[in-house]
Amino acid sequence: MSEEKNPAVTFFQKNKTVCPVCETNFFREELLTGRGRLIAGNLTSELRRLYEPSQKFGSVAPLKYSVVVCPNCYYSAWKDDFLNPPKEKIRNIEMAMSSRIEMANTLFSGLDFRAPRRLEEGIASYVFALSCYDYFPKETSPLVKQGITALRGAWLAVDSHQENPGENYLHLAKMLYHKASFFYNYALEMEQKGKQSVGGCPNLGPDLDKNYGYDGLIYLAAYLEFHHGPDSDNEVRKKRLSTAKKGVARIFGMGRASKSKPQAILDNARELYQVLADELGIIDADPEKDAQEE
Repeated sequence: MSEEKNPAVTFFQKNKTVCPVCETNFFREELLTGRGRLIAGNLTSELRRLYEPSQKFGSVAPLKYSVVVCPNCYYSAWKDDFLNPPKEKIRNIEMAMSSRIEMANTLFSGLDFRAPRRLEEGIASYVFALSCYDYFPKETSPLVKQGITALRGAWLAVDSHQENPGENYLHLAKMLYHKASFFYNYALEMEQKGKQSVGGCPNLGPDLDKNYGYDGLIYLAAYLEFHHGPDSDNEVRKKRLSTAKKGVARIFGMGRASKSKPQAILDNARELYQVLADELGIIDADPEKDAQEE
């Protein structure tokens, strides 16, 4: 059941937004959330919140609307960042417009960011934002935003595959998951080395309903490493999974009582820790003990 045939799920703002890159005027689409439009369902092992379709509004995908996209040049960024690209990089972002348009024509057909968004526009918004954050300074935490952006895009690509299994959305999802794994682990590495803080990202999500914070970042970096990290070299993979296992163990340590942490994080982290230990052939592994030995 398509959203367009159901009662209103979104609205277009009355005031125009001006693209800071190409100065195009457009009306931003916003999600309406009341009156039973969003019925929260299960939380997945990727910390994604699923939503149940309602009889009145059908299926609603909130993630489609969290990235602002200029309908002319396809400059894209999270809502808090869209109007504030680094001034010294605006020319670079503008010059990359042709590559974004080429990307759009290669991956999608009939994109229209002036009309109510479909899943195609939702996925495209994340693909464009992934490249646009290359131009943002480290103070805005672009690496972790790119990780979250890629992960959300992968989720929507999987949704599109389920609706249209004959298309290439599963291949696109795989690509985005690989990018999510790279950026999550790179962001965590740079944070731990003090080279790029994640503090410039006000909500580490990874979804829109709850902020799982730094624990969520550690957990997903390990999860994505196991499921979507490089695996062509067994020795390299073993080393990376060992690092991931130690990272998950930190969730049970880090000097804070476990009872202060969301149960969803603890349950998923414990399960992931065991999967990693099994993969590495470690018997009787214990995350609390592992954390104490750090």
